[in-house]
Amino acid sequence: MNLILIVSDTLRRDHVGCYGNSFARTPTLDRLAAESVVFDQAFSGSFPTLPCRAELFTGRFVFPYLNWGPLPRREVLLSEVLGRAGYTCTAITDNFPLSRLDYDYLRGFHSVHRIRGQWYDNFQTLDGPFTWPCTKEKLRDSADGRILQYLRNVADRRAEEDFFAPRVVREAIHWLENNHSRSPFFLYVDIFDPHEPWDPPREYVEEYDPGGTGEDVIYPIYGPSAIYPPEDLARIRALYAGEVTLMDRWLGRLLEAVDTLGRREDTAVAFLSDHGIFLGERGLIGKMGKKGKDVRGWPTYPEVSAIPFLLRAPGVAPHRSNALVHPGDVTPTLLDLAGVALPATMNTRSLLPLLRGEQATVGEVAVSSWSLGAWSTQRPSVLRTEEWAMVFWRSGIRPELYHRASDPGETQDVAAKHPGVLRELHRKYREFLRSHDAPLKHWLPRSLLLYRNGVVSGAPAVQKRPAVP
Repeated sequence: MNLILIVSDTLRRDHVGCYGNSFARTPTLDRLAAESVVFDQAFSGSFPTLPCRAELFTGRFVFPYLNWGPLPRREVLLSEVLGRAGYTCTAITDNFPLSRLDYDYLRGFHSVHRIRGQWYDNFQTLDGPFTWPCTKEKLRDSADGRILQYLRNVADRRAEEDFFAPRVVREAIHWLENNHSRSPFFLYVDIFDPHEPWDPPREYVEEYDPGGTGEDVIYPIYGPSAIYPPEDLARIRALYAGEVTLMDRWLGRLLEAVDTLGRREDTAVAFLSDHGIFLGERGLIGKMGKKGKDVRGWPTYPEVSAIPFLLRAPGVAPHRSNALVHPGDVTPTLLDLAGVALPATMNTRSLLPLLRGEQATVGEVAVSSWSLGAWSTQRPSVLRTEEWAMVFWRSGIRPELYHRASDPGETQDVAAKHPGVLRELHRKYREFLRSHDAPLKHWLPRSLLLYRNGVVSGAPAVQKRPAVP
């Protein structure tokens, strides 16, 4: 079986039609969903972009031990395993951090096609003409040259085909047309959109904010959304939705190419995102606060951690699944579909029994987390079960608890009412870390939340509770 894995960076689940969205148009994903297994409870695991790719490529939850940066040589990658099994493996991406040669994330692919110029890739010289899309001070990273570099990179765009998602898809179609007969193949397509900066063709923006008076803040400052007036927030949401629809349209062309080339019946297609982003919800814009200043670290609430995940495979009947799943589960699943033995290093779970309808779940928890390393000591983990969600900080902040069954948006903290539930979820979190190679200090009982005289790891007193055993 041929394998196509498509990742769209920063795509929120609630902006996809098949998940109930009524704002952004996603007709391609909606059609794909009708032909696929749709995972309604998929959540980011290792967060954000690079840790997610490490999890996706290794089939391991890497947040307990791996930080942002180069991928260790010891990791066994999906491309390497498939390559040894006779697959032709190709990666096509405009994801700038992922494609950095010194990070080594694309090791094992027989060919890598890098679409240049995305984000702050030093692609074009900085002496050409460009135009600021809005008041400069409204943009994130405007002072250090990153936005300037991006604006130089895209200054010569003239048509929709010149934008990044179309360029990635056109390259993928070209590769398929010339190489699809080299079966079996594994094609990895990583589309950076709708990650910031958000600057789709004008007609895509006007569809969502016709006649809007806000400025085109293509890369908002991460922080309180209140710094932007309502008209700017409306424009920001329109820019993001426009990026989503642009990506969706060109994804449709890629899937049409698979059909045109006659490969639908022997090719599995998996589509997912790595995470989402706050667009004003909870008074926030972005994914994270300033390091060292925002002690709460922005938990991965559903706006950020709930991701779309669709998988279409020959012989698999379309249906919806409520199983708790992660991006890392894709890896053993694709190997199972290919009939390739899983390496012993992988500790995520194959979803093949779910695809076949043989079972309803593969695990009782989902964990979304920043790295446990020093890079993000203030940033929390979120553990979810079918019924509950617990936000846990290692820096002494009182945990939060949400009853997902009655509060799926996770907006009403009920931690004070359910100390027994918190203790049980702490136990599950500790066991998860222990079983996924977390350093000892992160999962030993005394390194976790201790209740002493009503104080939670140094946080203000709330109510007296017994210690976690």
